[in-house]
Amino acid sequence: MKKSYYNVFITKPEFKLLYNTMTNSIACFTEEEAYEIERLLENTEEFEKEYPALFENMKQAGFIVEDVNELDFIILKNKLSTFEDGTYHITINPTLDCNLKCWYCSTEYKGAKHNGSMNEKTVEAVKKHLENLIVSRRVTHLHLDWFGGEPLMYFYEIMKPIASYAINLCDSNKVSFSHHVTTNSVFITDNMIEEFKDIRLNSFQIPLDGNESHHNLIKFNKDNSGTFTSIIRNINALTERIPNCHITLRINYDRKTLWGITDIIPLFSEMAKQHISVDFQRVWQINCDKRDYEQLETVKHIFNQNGLESGFWAYQPGSFNRCYSDRFHHYAINYDGKVFKCTAQDYGEDKIIGVLNLNGEITWNNRLLSQLFSHSTFDNERCLSCKSLPICMGPCIIKNYEARKNGTQIPCIFENAEYALESFIIEQAAKRGLLNK
Repeated sequence: MKKSYYNVFITKPEFKLLYNTMTNSIACFTEEEAYEIERLLENTEEFEKEYPALFENMKQAGFIVEDVNELDFIILKNKLSTFEDGTYHITINPTLDCNLKCWYCSTEYKGAKHNGSMNEKTVEAVKKHLENLIVSRRVTHLHLDWFGGEPLMYFYEIMKPIASYAINLCDSNKVSFSHHVTTNSVFITDNMIEEFKDIRLNSFQIPLDGNESHHNLIKFNKDNSGTFTSIIRNINALTERIPNCHITLRINYDRKTLWGITDIIPLFSEMAKQHISVDFQRVWQINCDKRDYEQLETVKHIFNQNGLESGFWAYQPGSFNRCYSDRFHHYAINYDGKVFKCTAQDYGEDKIIGVLNLNGEITWNNRLLSQLFSHSTFDNERCLSCKSLPICMGPCIIKNYEARKNGTQIPCIFENAEYALESFIIEQAAKRGLLNK
């Protein structure tokens, strides 16, 4: 036996934490205990003889492992997650148009062409494609991810017909089904919520851009009226009326957002708080500094104290993929029938991985697909030697491909993380009751 390569110690004056990035296990020690543990981890035979019960617990937690190459295990888990997952995760863009015009909109910055919505022929082609998957492939689970643009602009014309058809297909063929929508929520009405229930839509990502005054400077209707009040109302209504509802509340923050964002906490009902997870995401055109990062840590702590749990995008324990888009069975069908790997890049002709035909088949661009999947996302010296590899897995498949194509260095995810790994580990320890924080 030996100590795991993926053990990380966090040292503070009042405690020491031992975290394993492979198993997501945490142990808390005093300084004296930690000194002894570190000594024993260097001699596992002595450890097992002197403290057999503790040794077994440390082994079960992954702090002590068999004398094998742990990296080989990570590589295997990544390959299984990438290619063997029986879930087909398909993003559908009913439109790239939107009822709001946020200044930082990634679709606008990517120069996407806005030509209305998915037409009837493409809707039917999507249905046929789903039928081909369910009937002909070994699909264990179908997950649809509605994106855009604002997908609810065409809820009745596109979303509901496709979802209803997919549900009937899955039920008839004993395939599990789920779907999720990323929406600004402005179009949601009480009647629409009932329609959501009919098509089993219970997962939502809804953004807020700060407290009411700051949010309404960014997300406003064409008549210049703010959207903050309606979004809060809709979030509360969704959690009250849809069983097992889950809402990812995405806080898009700039240099001002985090000061005043805690004003939103009392606006959510106690029931709503039980169904909300908060996702803090820096607006990608903005550079923040140490003061902003410290405020982010403070704000996350206040949210957690008030029943609004939050994670952080950079740390993905147990997934063995950087992003769901890194999996082979994930792709995005645009409103015009062109197929892309994900929606976090532009919709240029050079990014097309396939084209949806009217018969439901996709003509794949195997040349580009082979280039995308020719390397794992962590296939570089820096990632392979990093103790944080299991919770990071390197930058996504697109960033890897672009770096290789341009001859530039593969970027490090943690270099752009506004929330330090140390802060993440301490937060996790507090959530598990290991710390009074």
